[in-house]
Amino acid sequence: MVASDSFNRLVLVQFSFSNSDAIPQVVKRLKPETTEEQAERKSHSNGVLVIEPTANVSLVDFLGELEAAEFEIVDAFYKERIDPKDPRKKRTYHTVRFTFAHREYVDLSDEFKKVRDVIRTEFLEVCKKAMWRVRAFLNPYFEDGAEVAGLSTICINLEGRQPLFLPNGQPVVVWQKDEGGNRMGQAPIPLQPKYYLRVVDHAVQLEAA
Repeated sequence: MVASDSFNRLVLVQFSFSNSDAIPQVVKRLKPETTEEQAERKSHSNGVLVIEPTANVSLVDFLGELEAAEFEIVDAFYKERIDPKDPRKKRTYHTVRFTFAHREYVDLSDEFKKVRDVIRTEFLEVCKKAMWRVRAFLNPYFEDGAEVAGLSTICINLEGRQPLFLPNGQPVVVWQKDEGGNRMGQAPIPLQPKYYLRVVDHAVQLEAA
C-alpha cells in the first residue's frame, strides 16, 4: 500500500505491449528509443518497489478512483523501447505512458486540451479490456532533469497483457480446474481477475477479487 500524499505531484501509468495493434491511436508518437536514452532512463531507475510483481490484475475501477483523489490526465505518449534483456539491443517492445498530476499542479497546453477526452477514453479502454502484471515504484520527482527534494512520483508498470475479450467482442473463456488439473463445471467461464488495482482512502493498493 502507498499513501497518495507520498506522491503528491505525479502518477505515471505505463503499459508495455508486445503487439503493436493494441496501442491506443490518439496518444502522441515519439521517436524510437536510442541507446543513450535507454542509459539515461536506467540512471533514473532508483525508486523503491512498493507493489511486488503481481499477475492477473484488473484496473476496471482505477481511473475513476484516481480522479476522485483529484488526479487528472495531463500527458500520454507512445515510444518503442529497447528490450533490456537483449544484449544485442536489437529487440524492442512498445510502451504507452499516461501521466496524471494532482489537480493543484495541472497546466495543460491548448493542443492537449483538444485530445484529452479521447485519450482518457483510450486509457479507460486499455484498463477494461485486459488484465495485467503490475509492479509499482515510488520514485524521486525530477524537474528540468534535476531531483526535487521532498517530492516523489508513483510509477505503475503494467506488463504481460492478458486480453479479456476476443477480437469479435466475445469474452475469453477458460475451464475451471481442480488441484489435479482436471476440468470442473459444465462449461468454460469468462476469464476473471485475481486482483484489482484500487485507489482507496488515498492509497494505491491491490485488492483480492
